[in-house]
Amino acid sequence: MQDSPSDTAGQQAAERRQGNTEEGLSTPDPVQDGNTAATDGVALPVSHLTVEDILRWHSVPGPLIQALAGNTLAEGLDNVLSFGTLPDATQTPLAFGGASGSGKTLVLAKLAARFILSEDHKDSPPPLVIACDHTTGSFAKLSALLQPYNIPIIQGSTSEILADAVHHKEPGQPILVDLPGICVYSPVSMSKMMQMVERVGATLSLVLPAGLDAEESADIGYAFAQRGATTMVASKMDQAGRVGGIIAAAACGLSLTYGSCSSSIVGGLVPLNARILANRLLTLPS
Repeated sequence: MQDSPSDTAGQQAAERRQGNTEEGLSTPDPVQDGNTAATDGVALPVSHLTVEDILRWHSVPGPLIQALAGNTLAEGLDNVLSFGTLPDATQTPLAFGGASGSGKTLVLAKLAARFILSEDHKDSPPPLVIACDHTTGSFAKLSALLQPYNIPIIQGSTSEILADAVHHKEPGQPILVDLPGICVYSPVSMSKMMQMVERVGATLSLVLPAGLDAEESADIGYAFAQRGATTMVASKMDQAGRVGGIIAAAACGLSLTYGSCSSSIVGGLVPLNARILANRLLTLPS
């Protein structure tokens, strides 16, 4: 395990900041109590809790809580974290990695469906999906998710198949790669994942579920950043109460792009920015 990557994460992330997305998110209205000074216009959900109390409840590491201090929570998040968009998969294949059960297959399916349904891409070829996860039922699950959209799927069982799929893609066709589930503490597991990424010539992106232990999330985020990943998607945000792990991982040098907040294939991804994340942190379970 790396030595407390979250201790220096705020400084690392500030140096890697990219642009912010501007799209909004409909979130439950928090209870109003008149105290909005520290929350960017969002009232605290419980009158006797401070922002620091809420961040501790989310298990945000102490050094990051200190780094987030400022006029507003949204401003603190904007200063410490990076928010941006995923790389263009029509230019370079985009590979999604994470632990088994992290939600990467569903995230990939949502992105592929979004491309198909977008007016901007109605005259473009459908995404090509390469399935490298060979666990039992993974290919069947991905096929079932994408079948209504007639999206082609290739099982990337050999290096030759991976290289051939990329070589024969159509102009303007995005390539999305579903990588095998990995354990970042296993050098063998990480090495096999990177061999697939390099064989396809892909850009690596992390899919990390909300609700994980913050220190473990930081280890995962740091491991992916060390191997060239620059972006991450926060999955299962509708299934978790505490989301401090997402902040801890992103602060290790990964740009937050989307939050997966629904099991629905259509409309299940929300672009993340500092204001949206601040709202999510301050909307506590009742």
